[in-house]
Amino acid sequence: MLQAHVVHAIPGRARIKLPARRGDGLFFSQLEDFLRRCPGVAEVHSNSRAASALIAFAEHGNLDRLATYARKHRVFRLDHHPPPLKTVGEQFSARMHEVNQWISTGSRGHLDAHSVFFLLFLALGAKQLWRGNIMQPAIPLLWRAVEILRDMDGRNPK
Repeated sequence: MLQAHVVHAIPGRARIKLPARRGDGLFFSQLEDFLRRCPGVAEVHSNSRAASALIAFAEHGNLDRLATYARKHRVFRLDHHPPPLKTVGEQFSARMHEVNQWISTGSRGHLDAHSVFFLLFLALGAKQLWRGNIMQPAIPLLWRAVEILRDMDGRNPK
């Protein structure tokens, strides 16, 4: 079942997010129609780009009733606490792990991200040497290539 979470709620109004459906205009249009049929809902406005829906409740409506209605109809399960945010470092690390898997799969295990970065810095350093840029930026590029190579040797002890 689709997971949703409450962004904020005050008496008479709440905003929920459904991040798995971000950008799905058809889904959010259908969600608006669905939520308007919920007893106690007065008004609904959604934004597919923000993956959110703003719900205004009538006097007898509330978030708990909405959550029960959505769960009963198997549209979404509402969590009152948003998931913890990932740091930029955690997001970058996850993306780099995906890139590493993609490189490894594409090369049938012959390359990984470390190998690609080593070759990249080695090539950039050699290019700067060829241009006559010995101290800047050839040395830092070659130094980085050596550091990556040293890290690679540390990962695969012989």
